[in-house]
Amino acid sequence: MTMRRYVVDASVAAKWYFPEPLSERADALLEQRSELLAPDVLLIEIAQLAWKRARRGEIGEATADRIVAELRKVPFELKPTAELVTAALPLALHRGFTLTDAFYIALAIQAGCPLVTADRRLYDALRAGSLAENAFWLGDFS
Repeated sequence: MTMRRYVVDASVAAKWYFPEPLSERADALLEQRSELLAPDVLLIEIAQLAWKRARRGEIGEATADRIVAELRKVPFELKPTAELVTAALPLALHRGFTLTDAFYIALAIQAGCPLVTADRRLYDALRAGSLAENAFWLGDFS
């Protein structure tokens, strides 16, 4: 049996740490025996989210530190953005994606697997174009 591969973005990873709609689907993805990949910008995005929530007083500094430490233990393969930038930049320039989103998309294309996202805007943009096969809505994960 081959292991399924998925690229996960920060909208999915955030749900591992903050109770939100679809958090249970994100947890199921993490618990399933799948190969998870992400560009290393994911660490920055989740640290930024923890920082924002701590600054707003929604979580304490210790919780923010714990989230970042736990994220480092998630068994996914992190790809350096430096290796993805030449593929990501044209996606951002010509397809209208943010550069950050383009790193995830470029990795999904490179790895030949879907990008799992809970970002409806990103998912809809992928589904509307030639990259539809690279889009997987977190809510459809069982």
